[in-house]
Amino acid sequence: MAPPPGKRPRKKTVASASCVQQALLAIMAFLMGCAAMASMIISRAHSEGIELGGVGTAGPVGGLRAGGNQPKQPQSHPIIDRQLPALQPIPELRSQTKSAQPSVLDGVRILVAIASYDFAQFIHLEEVLDAYLDMCAAGAKVDVVVHETQPWSVALIDLLNTRLICHNPSPNAGFTVTVSLRSPSLRLNLVDCHRKLFYDRLDEYDVFIYSEDDLRVTPKTVMAYIYETTRVQQLVGGDLKRASEFNVGIVRYEYNFPPDVVITDKTRHASLNTTRVYWEHSWHPPIPKSVDFVPQPELSQHYVHMQNHHQGMFIATRDLLKAWRDKPGCNFDEIRQRPGM
Repeated sequence: MAPPPGKRPRKKTVASASCVQQALLAIMAFLMGCAAMASMIISRAHSEGIELGGVGTAGPVGGLRAGGNQPKQPQSHPIIDRQLPALQPIPELRSQTKSAQPSVLDGVRILVAIASYDFAQFIHLEEVLDAYLDMCAAGAKVDVVVHETQPWSVALIDLLNTRLICHNPSPNAGFTVTVSLRSPSLRLNLVDCHRKLFYDRLDEYDVFIYSEDDLRVTPKTVMAYIYETTRVQQLVGGDLKRASEFNVGIVRYEYNFPPDVVITDKTRHASLNTTRVYWEHSWHPPIPKSVDFVPQPELSQHYVHMQNHHQGMFIATRDLLKAWRDKPGCNFDEIRQRPGM
């Protein structure tokens, strides 16, 4: 049937099914979110011992009123103990370790001098300082003097102050680091600054260590040195003058990591064949007797010596430094024009 003239046909509005589905999903998501939030609030309240529900109550004590109702008494909930156990006092800790053997380094006073020209090897110097901090943990009093030609920033000093803390409670233990700024014009002669330092403080320390800034000296190295030095004195019959003719040396080593490879989790296979190497004693071609027994008969059965005596460091006792100073022609306390000699 045709519509009457002059009137337009009406258009029926049909709701899209997709719009209805989206509206229902939004409502369901909102309700589920409300339910999850309510569950979290209830769970947190129970864990904190807070009572929910009841008119006129708020918090665990019900101190607020609403609508004239009396506050309800809170239910008792178990108290959850979140406190850490208290640390044992130091005397109790000491009483538990009375039977332990004291460290060889207990109370030993050590003066360390490190030659560090600039920051080129500072990454190694950090490891070196950490190793000397370990000596303090072993019971020694360690004072480190770094001879440097470039000033350290305040930020760097603050950083090291937070890291280099010795927690040994013994009054005989301690650790300090002093930066001694020298002129860059010293160049290679920077390695001789320790001479005057050692002899100026000769009576204040028991052991003296000089090293370059990339040599990590561990507590077991110093303990071994003290033991072997005493052993040498015994092997030569207890004669201190005769014993001062020798000093226990250090053989330094490095690792032959592959060049131009950054070792990460993805490239660690490149270090599969990495091993210790002794650059100063790997002669090409080999020199006969580059490592040989010492010629003195009383020591030859126990010790060896190197053809190349350079080691980048040395350790000495106070008695040895005195003997080397007083020995005719030695003059170990004097700085010479040839660096390090």
